Amino acid sequence: MEKVQVSQDVAKVLDHLTMNYTKKVIIDAHVRNPNGWDTDSNKALKGLDLDVLCQALYCGYTAEQTPEEKLLEYFSTYKNKILDGTATPIDELVVLSIETTCVLLNAKIKGVNC
Repeated sequence: MEKVQVSQDVAKVLDHLTMNYTKKVIIDAHVRNPNGWDTDSNKALKGLDLDVLCQALYCGYTAEQTPEEKLLEYFSTYKNKILDGTATPIDELVVLSIETTCVLLNAKIKGVNC
């Protein structure tokens, strides 16, 4: 099995829990009350599918990228083409469009426009 992708909130909770508890204890707590994760520090696990939890604990997990991270990755692909001299006019328009969109939305994304 391969790593499961979980939200960043779930990944943070799992990082914390696995440093302090065994996998068996975490799964047992979830089986007993999957909606019982009420404290602020672990509420991201509330209602999490048991299969996802088990796969995350035993096969590993990765945190989903934020929308900003996804945009930066997409932007960087085209920006790198400009920097290495292989960009087409369309590549340059993509970079300009992303930068303009960030300005229009008043969104500051490190690596794109700040």
